[in-house]
Amino acid sequence: MILQQFFLVMSFLKNRRRKKAKKKAQATAMQLESMVKRTQLTQLALDQVAAGVGNQAEHEIIVSLTTFDKRIEDVYIAIESLMQQSLKADRVVLCISKEEFKEADIPAALRKQQARGLEILFCEKDLGPYKKYFYTLQKYPKSLLITADDDFIYPPYFIDQLYRAYLQNPKVIHCHRSHKIRFNKRGHIAPYKQWQWDHFDTTPSLQIFPTGVGGVLYFPGCLDTDAINPDAFLKICPHADDVWLKAMSLKKGIRCAQVKDHRPWSTRFLLIEGTQQFSLKRENKKSQLGNDHKIKSTFDHYDLWPLLGGCK
Repeated sequence: MILQQFFLVMSFLKNRRRKKAKKKAQATAMQLESMVKRTQLTQLALDQVAAGVGNQAEHEIIVSLTTFDKRIEDVYIAIESLMQQSLKADRVVLCISKEEFKEADIPAALRKQQARGLEILFCEKDLGPYKKYFYTLQKYPKSLLITADDDFIYPPYFIDQLYRAYLQNPKVIHCHRSHKIRFNKRGHIAPYKQWQWDHFDTTPSLQIFPTGVGGVLYFPGCLDTDAINPDAFLKICPHADDVWLKAMSLKKGIRCAQVKDHRPWSTRFLLIEGTQQFSLKRENKKSQLGNDHKIKSTFDHYDLWPLLGGCK
């Protein structure tokens, strides 16, 4: 009996080591791919003269993102990936704060991209990650708005998949990556880390929580007016735009859906190496006032729990 248990433990440890080795090899391969694509995108950003925006689509499509001082030198990589799309946006808008940047602070790579269609908005107030959508939504309220992050290389079908999903179901918010909100047996919301993170379900639902890192397409009228109320989001839900935008769509009763693609998200959306040294995501996880606190405070404030079929 003891010998049998010994062999079971040894087998378990061997399998665990094998899984760790496989995971490490996959991470290394993705890092190498990211480095190669970074080199390719840098060459394109410096040498390309063709426009990086413009299409023949029926709707105006705008991609909006933000950055801050510690990433301003690298944001051109994410932007170039957004300009090298099979379906290009009508506008790619980079929102940066006047409190952080002056015109003279703009790197040469971004200036070259401006000549190819990049729009840089100098924003009056630094709203943190809310700059990603706040100013662009007000300037272009009738357009389709796709939010993106500054620390990822986006695949060439990024915009196309979102737009095709929108055409098929124009009353739904579409995203590339999402979590499924989960509740415990008593009907209370489960901790954020216990939600279903990796899934391929494409069914529209109020319980789908889009994550901005993967890109989200918002259509005109899908968000409550408090989406552009800084007095509200800076007080109730600071630094957590994903939580706030989910609440604003939930308040309107708008369902969300993940686009259909059975390939793992993490192998298609590549992290730009070095950008995570300064990460809001890490701060939210470490802080006692992280995602769980902000979800509860925001959903309590607007009494959104009945819409999700759960309780506080």
